[in-house]
Amino acid sequence: MTATRSLAPLSTKLGRATAGLNLCHENAAELFEKRPNLDFIQIHPEHLIQEEAGEYRDQLDALRHHYKVILHGFGLSIGSSAPLDHDYLRLVRDLLTEHPEAVFSDHFSWSSLSKHHFHDLIPLIQSEETARYMVERVDEAQSVIGSPILLENISSYMRYRDSTMSEVEFINQITRRSGCFVLLDVNNFWANAMNFGDDPWSVISQIDVASVKGYHLAGCTKETMGSGTVYIDYHGEAVRDPVWNLYQRCLDYFGAWPTLIEWENHVPPLERTLQEVEHAAMLLRPFADAMSMGGGQ
Repeated sequence: MTATRSLAPLSTKLGRATAGLNLCHENAAELFEKRPNLDFIQIHPEHLIQEEAGEYRDQLDALRHHYKVILHGFGLSIGSSAPLDHDYLRLVRDLLTEHPEAVFSDHFSWSSLSKHHFHDLIPLIQSEETARYMVERVDEAQSVIGSPILLENISSYMRYRDSTMSEVEFINQITRRSGCFVLLDVNNFWANAMNFGDDPWSVISQIDVASVKGYHLAGCTKETMGSGTVYIDYHGEAVRDPVWNLYQRCLDYFGAWPTLIEWENHVPPLERTLQEVEHAAMLLRPFADAMSMGGGQ
């Protein structure tokens, strides 16, 4: 780890025991109109590129200046063999300057090649060779942005024969050697465990404790495939009870970190999604009280 030594530290201007909601096309109008009390919203830098004008862009700009924000990308494709998009990374750098409370995250995945975007997060072969490559790519991205990034574990419906590491071993190698952090998507770990017959807590508890700096929570969809079932990370329903229970264990083990509710498909009225945010806030409240008494964030 060399390039990360001159980076600015990860922002701590957003309280750790905070809960927020993802901004998307489906909820923007109601969020813009009602402006409910939220600790933060999550915005996608890609939307600033794709939506140069129009109603959604006006709503996005108004809301990102009304609320504290975090930045979450889906198009960096950090695991691809294609060159990283430095124009995109400079946009992220400028947004981090404009929003000093924000951090930027993307995924342990790839999603594009030669300007073709697959609109999906494709898993990586988990090997020493891929880990070395990912460390180089993370160093490059962090050097342009000027601060550490967070990478999120993804849902996966296959495993490669050529993988020589578990998912968590792979993640730990990358964070230790690059200085990036983990955005822990609790639902993705749970769904993967259900799909592959693993114990979700046995997997999650192997993550380096100091590497976790945020949480994502979402609902996954149970579908029938052949003679069995599979859980799909569709972000189209409420967080499942086992995922809430797993999130509580994560809070106890890794500590409180900004927690985002993702609900982007089959989006219900805002009142319903805010109930999910309040559920997360309720679980975070004891940690907020303890931090307040201890003089922390």
